[in-house]
Amino acid sequence: MTDPFSSTDKGAQLNSNELARKIVEIIEEKQAADIVLLDVSDQTSITTYFVLGSVDNERQANAIRDDLWEQLRIEQKMRPLNVHDLRQEGGGWLLADYGDVILHLFTEETRRRYDLEGLWSDAHVVLKIL
Repeated sequence: MTDPFSSTDKGAQLNSNELARKIVEIIEEKQAADIVLLDVSDQTSITTYFVLGSVDNERQANAIRDDLWEQLRIEQKMRPLNVHDLRQEGGGWLLADYGDVILHLFTEETRRRYDLEGLWSDAHVVLKIL
């Protein structure tokens, strides 16, 4: 899958694996819990990685979202291709699509309800931080 992001400094552009690990690093710094990095490239052609993480509340999700967007904008000249915030609808789920990497932040209840790890159980678990 090609990287859809443009950068003024092509040498600084992250590959898919580096981007996924950078997202993991940022959300871990902001205290997301139960972080899982899944390689879904053998299961779908729409993306390469899912990053899943749990948050305690909306305030934490907002802090993670804002910090992630700011760091990737400054360091990599990247913005998400799409953001879907179901938290506003009481859904407890924030999705940020970075092309080859899709971030899913959930409240614990929503994460159990949708069980993406179960739905994508054939995917390779690259990293798990409890």
